[in-house]
Amino acid sequence: MENKPLKISVRMATIMGLFLPLAETVRRSNQIFDLTRFLSWFDDYILGATLWIAVYLVKKKINNSISFLIAAWGFVSGALFLSFLGQFEYYRTTTGDPGIFSTSFVAIAKGLILGYMLTGLYMAIRSNSYK
Repeated sequence: MENKPLKISVRMATIMGLFLPLAETVRRSNQIFDLTRFLSWFDDYILGATLWIAVYLVKKKINNSISFLIAAWGFVSGALFLSFLGQFEYYRTTTGDPGIFSTSFVAIAKGLILGYMLTGLYMAIRSNSYK
């Protein structure tokens, strides 16, 4: 039997692994050369790499690779969840989002991305029951 949830989760992880660093680079393009802000945007490169490493392990059929995929989805979902909640702090203060987009646009985008990530996590967990 084909493990369709695994295929879906791997495809989603591949897409998100590329999308996260690209989207954050565009969002914070006004801060790229400010070294004091480096970790504010570079963390998305780490998250993207985490997903891609998990995808690589699954494609190479390494033992327990689905567990690594589940862990990767959990890690990036947790990181984005904190970022999503932190986005609402900009509404409480007068500063606004530090990137080039409006605070509301970024909050909505982060919410949608979080939903996508949780779907990828769900599909990876579901795929673990296939033999």
